[in-house]
Amino acid sequence: MFVSTYETALDAKGRVSVPASFRAALGGGSRLFLWPAMDGSGCLEGGGDELMALYRETLARMAPTDPHRRAFMHAIFTKSADLKMDDTGRITLPGHLLEAAGITKKLVFAGAFDRFHIWEPSRFQAFDEKMAQAALENQSALDEPFQKAMASGNLPGVGSAGAGGV
Repeated sequence: MFVSTYETALDAKGRVSVPASFRAALGGGSRLFLWPAMDGSGCLEGGGDELMALYRETLARMAPTDPHRRAFMHAIFTKSADLKMDDTGRITLPGHLLEAAGITKKLVFAGAFDRFHIWEPSRFQAFDEKMAQAALENQSALDEPFQKAMASGNLPGVGSAGAGGV
């Protein structure tokens, strides 16, 4: 799982060190994929083989003629870079991705559960503020999933009727 936020910078050769915890979340693999995020936020989205397998499985369930499938495939697979980390965990971000994210020198790696994002710092700050406000205003959105998990006994450390047992 990709968690936390790390600010760093490109080195003189245009390389950046992937945070150690992100390298661990990649399961020890040295391969990662990056593409411009589809949500229009202006960041890069990335992950390893596991994330790409999830996208392959999801898209395979859609009809080959579905225009949504084609759009998602185009947005992810034609715009992505297949990158290999060197022995020290560094990658070189391709110019088209740096340009898409507005990155010139400094950047932010941000964990996002099963994937991560790479941001230009001021874009990340604006997004972070927007997401903090959305989370504050929409806390009740967690109520239904939580209540369903409680009812089914699928919460770690909580018994089937919320008995609190482990």
